[in-house]
Amino acid sequence: MATNSSRQPAAGSWLAAERLVPPHWPRPVSPRAHAYFDLLAFPAIMSLAAWMWPRNRKAALLIAANGLLEGTTAAFTNFPPPGPFPRLSFRQHIRIGLLGAPLYLLVGSLVPGIPGPRRAVVLGLGVLPIVLNSLSNPVEPAPAGR
Repeated sequence: MATNSSRQPAAGSWLAAERLVPPHWPRPVSPRAHAYFDLLAFPAIMSLAAWMWPRNRKAALLIAANGLLEGTTAAFTNFPPPGPFPRLSFRQHIRIGLLGAPLYLLVGSLVPGIPGPRRAVVLGLGVLPIVLNSLSNPVEPAPAGR
């Protein structure tokens, strides 16, 4: 029986998420820059949810759910500098974002009762992690020579 030496990931595996990003795709965002972005994004997303609450509660709940997922994932990621509970590698963090954001977009598209401009905000928050994770390099660049 022949074995597959290239070890292609199964369609439902965590590794399948990496196939969503072409190998030649530029990845200029370092793990450190991504960590700082997440550090700023969490309070910004939660503030946006609070601002949205009197305008549309369904949109506010979706935004808050997104913020809580982003914040939890960042807290458990071993960034340089690591989160408070470093259990996930940065590569796993990227995979979670590449798999979770499309699900968030699907739910955000299907929830009834969100007017167009509010839905655009919800969907924009689903696109942003896809872009950021697609541009993130899972390997920290080596420091410049001394």
